[in-house]
Parts: sequence; structure tokens; C-alpha cells
Amino acid sequence: MTGYNIALVVLICLCIAAGGGYLHLRRRLARTRFAEGIVRAMPDVIFLVDDRLVIRDIINNQHKTLSAPVSSLIGRPVTEALTPESARQVAGNIRSALSDDKVHTDRYAVRHKAGPRYYEGRYKRIGPNLVVCFERDVTEQHIDLTTLQQSEQLLNAVLDNMPMPLIVKDIDDDLKYVFWNKRCEEQGGYTREQIIGRTDLEIYGRERGSRYREIDRRIISEKGSYKGEEIYTTPDGVKHVSIVNKNVVSNNLHHWLLATRWDISDLIRTQDELLRAKEEVEKTQAMNQLILDHSDNGLVFLSPDFIVEWENVGKYSHHPRAARYKKGVCCYRNIRDQESPCPECVVRKAMLSGQREKKSASLEGIDIEMTATPVFDTAADRHTLRGVVLKYEDVSLQRQAARELQAAKEAAEKSDRLKSLFLSNMSHEIRTPLNAIIGFSELLAQTDDPQERQEYAGIVSRNNELLLQLINDILDLSKIEANTLDFVLAETDVRGLMRTLELSSRQKSLRPEVEIRFVTEEVPCMLRTDQNRFMQLMTNLLGNAMKFTEQGSIRFGYELLPDGTWRFFVTDTGRGIPAEKIGEVFKRFVKLDAFTNGTGLGLAICQHIVERLGGRIGVESEQGRGSTFWFTLPGQETKPGKETEA
Repeated sequence: MTGYNIALVVLICLCIAAGGGYLHLRRRLARTRFAEGIVRAMPDVIFLVDDRLVIRDIINNQHKTLSAPVSSLIGRPVTEALTPESARQVAGNIRSALSDDKVHTDRYAVRHKAGPRYYEGRYKRIGPNLVVCFERDVTEQHIDLTTLQQSEQLLNAVLDNMPMPLIVKDIDDDLKYVFWNKRCEEQGGYTREQIIGRTDLEIYGRERGSRYREIDRRIISEKGSYKGEEIYTTPDGVKHVSIVNKNVVSNNLHHWLLATRWDISDLIRTQDELLRAKEEVEKTQAMNQLILDHSDNGLVFLSPDFIVEWENVGKYSHHPRAARYKKGVCCYRNIRDQESPCPECVVRKAMLSGQREKKSASLEGIDIEMTATPVFDTAADRHTLRGVVLKYEDVSLQRQAARELQAAKEAAEKSDRLKSLFLSNMSHEIRTPLNAIIGFSELLAQTDDPQERQEYAGIVSRNNELLLQLINDILDLSKIEANTLDFVLAETDVRGLMRTLELSSRQKSLRPEVEIRFVTEEVPCMLRTDQNRFMQLMTNLLGNAMKFTEQGSIRFGYELLPDGTWRFFVTDTGRGIPAEKIGEVFKRFVKLDAFTNGTGLGLAICQHIVERLGGRIGVESEQGRGSTFWFTLPGQETKPGKETEA
């Protein structure tokens, strides 16, 4: 090849090389312009910041979102245009970006004359000491988001503070709880932390949880609603009754199950209490009505214009006037046949005085006391008269009782006088045998005549017995008054006691001509009784017979009556008792003959002993022909008020 050719080839090669470089430059320019177009289309302002937080360059400020001209910002610290809090955020993100290759994102505020603007920044290291910052104005988004958050907070606050439990379950997430307000916590016994994100099965267990899920699934499948009463027990052991409403709600993207629960436990308790109170009121009213209807008083309620509003006089009394009190009638017209109230009307007086008024009257032999009581609206308000309660009370029995009380008082005074007389007589009765004992004892000591000594000794002995009897009667009376008279029960051979009494009575008798005889000696008698008290009874009765029988006989004995009781008797042919005094012989301190020695207590003590042994005592007498004193004792074991076993 010639030199020319070689030069031509070299030239051609240079031309080709030059053309290739030009094409490469064109391509680079095109890519740069394309990249610049992409950057200009971005809503972000791009900052280049070094490791000293100084702005090195600002790219793409065509949106005019910066608070100052670009030229005034380059070379200045990036934190100068920020609030202190935002400056700390941006500085922290830049330093974090310099330390690794990650993209760091954050939001912050920038001061503007018109108010703060909010930016979203993304930070990425592009060199050892350089970070590129993409800053986007998100003020509108921030305002919208803040407004949305505030609305959500308000809505949540409203829902959270509803006066009833509100529950929301996520249908698209296995019916997990997503909302549980305060009332749910208060009534359900579970906190939000225990509920949110969990299912009924996890919270309540299989039995209760499956029941809830079954209801929820049915509502969802039928796209309907549910309302029902549910009874459940909270973890604290309290049983609750509630009305539950459930509905499906959605926004075409998501589906929820909304439930409200109205706890009616307090309402049911209140209803039960009201029912019980109503029943109690009705029961009280019925009882009051029953009491009024069965009271011994007739009641009438009259209005201030004398109209009968309520009465039970007809049920209380069959008196003809009682039938005239009818509901709705005017009392003085219907009862008195008058055109105005009587001046002496007790109801009228109570209305005028404002106080309880009373009046007594006798209606066809019945003693009546009428009481009129004014009724006012309240105890403090004495001006608004509601009416008058008129009470008719039959006081016949009370007045009879008063008369009987007066008679009892007079009898007690008489008894007191008799007791005083008794005490006076006792001193005389006791002195008489004492004087005899003392006197004849002295005579007995002075005489040597055997006959006189025997006579004096007999007198002393009889007066000793009389004095002992007086003292025993007084002691027994005191025991009766104190209810301390003792009884000792034992199997007693009554026939043997009667034989002994027959012999001892004959020996004591001062009248040998009077026959003393036990007339039922052939009849055996075994009795469970107090032997000493029995002997006291018979001795008293025989002693009285011997005192008042001057001739004839004294017969005593017993007989078994058809009802199984034993009747004991002492029959004499003495003076007898006047008919008008037979009812007094068993009273205390009564003496039918003032000239006969004795306390007047013997028969009263006998009556008390017989009654304590379960029997009765009586007398049959005819003046001038004699008397029969008798008493009965049960054939079986008796139990007096105070006894001991022998």
C-alpha cells in the first residue's frame, strides 16, 4: 500500500472515531435531558447536604414550596429554617443516612409567614460526605390526616363513652374483636387488652364462645340482624341479664359486625323490687282492710262537706243507725234528717278546733263513745283539711269492766280490812292458848291432887295443840302467798289413815256423846298423794265438825266415782251454815262464829291444797241440820305445781 493510501485510511479512521464520539455525546445529552424532565416532574425539592448539615445545592424548586429564595439558602445550615423540634428530626435523619446505605423517612414542620408548612423527607447517602434529601410538601395531606384523626378521635370518644356497651367484630378476620368501649369493660368484666384481637372462643371458652359464633354466623349468612336476651356471668361471679342487638355493616371493602348490649339486670331487679313492693303494699292494704273490718270499732271517713267517703260501721254494728252510713251520702241528712250539722256534732267540733274531739252517748242500751279526729294533708300543714275520721266504739264492756274493777277494789279494801282484823284477832287467838298454857302450867305445878293434875295437864295439852294449829295455819298461808307450799307424792294407804283419824278424833273430842265414825272401813283405798297434806285436809274438816257439833254424830269416809276419782266427805249434825254465807266459807279470814277459836284460814288452805292436788272442794249445808264438806282427788298420779317424789 502506498503512503497515500495509508494516510487516507488513517484519515478515514479518524473521521469514524470523531463521528462515534459525537453520537455518544448526543446520547448522553438526551439521557440527561430525560433525567431532568423526570426530576422536574417530581413534586419533591432535592437538597444536597454535606456532613456539616450545610446545603450544597437545591434542585427542582419550580413548585416554589421553599420559604426563601434558593440562592439565600445554599451555603447555610439546613436547620435554620426549621423549628427546633423539626431541626433535631432532620439533623438526626441526615446523620443516620451518612452512617448507612438505607433510605430514612420522616416528617417535619417549616416556618412560613402564612403559618407552618409540613414536609415529608427521604434521606440517602450518595457519597462519603454527601446526602441527597428529597423534600415534599405534604401540608394538605397533613391537614386532611389531622382532620381525619380528630374526627376518628371524636367518633371513638363518642362511641367509647356511650351509655351502653358497643362491640365491633371484624367479619373478614375470623370475627376478632376490633372495638370494645368503656361500658363493655365496666359491665363485661374484661379490659380492652383482654379482648381486642381475640375471638369469642379464645375469650369465653368453647361452650359460650361457640354459642356466640353460631349466632354471628347466622346473622352474616342471612344478612340480617339479631335481637335477644342473654344471661351471662362476669369473671367476678355476678350474674347479668342483657338485651343484645347485632347488625352487619360494611363499606363495600370491609365488613364488620356491630353489637350493642343493654344490661337490664338493674331494671329487672328494680322491677322485682317494685313487684315485691306492690305485693307488700297490697298485702298491707288487705291486712289493714282486714283489721278494719274485724276491729271492735266502727270507722267512718267524712269529707269536709260531711260526705261519707269510706265506712265499715255496717260490718261492726247491726244497730239501725249504723246502716245509714253509706258511701256518698251526707251524714247529717241521711242519719239525722237535717239540713245542717247539729251544733253538738262531734265531727263539726273537730273540724272547727282542728283537734280530736270525743262524745259519749247511749243508743238503745248500748254505751257508745264517738271520737272525731281531723285529717290534714301533712302534719305540718294544719290548714288544708282532708276530712275527719269518726270512730264509733262500743264501751259497754269497758264500763262494765270499770264497774267490776270498782267492785274488786272494794273487795280488796274489804280483804285488807279483814286482814287487819285478822292480825288483831291473831294476837287475841294466840294470847288465849298461851295464857291458858301458862296459867294451868302454874296450877299444875302447885297442886298435888292427881285428878286436878290430870285435868290441868289435859287443858295444857289441848291449848298446845290449838296454838300449834294457829301457827301452822299462819305458816301455810305465807307459803301459799309465796307459792312455796311443797308436796311429796307417794303411794298412800288412805284406809289406814282414816282409821288413825277416827281414833285420834275420838280422843280429842270434848263431847263424848257425839259419835265419830269412819263409815267406809270395808272399802280399801290406795292413792298416790301427799300423806301429810291429806291428813291436814281431813284434820281441818273433822276439827271444824267437832267444833260446831254439840250432839248427834260425825261420819266421814270416801267413795269411788264412775269417772275414776275419789270423793272424800265429812258429814256432821251440827249447827249448819246459813244459805247466804255458804259462798264465803272458803274465803280467807272468814269466821262464821266470832266466839269460836280459830283463824278463819283453815278452809281457804284446804281449798288451795285440794286444787293443787288436782281436785275440787265443796260444801252442802242446811242451817240447824248439819253440813257435809267434801273434796275429790284423781285416782291417777297428779302433778301439782311444785312437788317431789317420796
